[in-house]
Amino acid sequence: MKIGIVGCGQVGSSSAYACALQGIGSELVLVDMNEKLARAQAEDILHATPFAAAMPVRAGNYDDLSHAAIVMIA
Repeated sequence: MKIGIVGCGQVGSSSAYACALQGIGSELVLVDMNEKLARAQAEDILHATPFAAAMPVRAGNYDDLSHAAIVMIA
């Protein structure tokens, strides 16, 4: 199940991190107006996944949220 998170501030990045650690979903897509922030948060979370359930975590844009089962707006 693809999960999208819009907003990569404290709440959005914490939500994404919690999903990754608990193995919720099969893919995480982070979207933010600040593309560099979204990419940095995605890379940080991706580096933590070897200690939890491995899943792709990436930054994207609104088009990348298509076919997401859940989209969280933070």
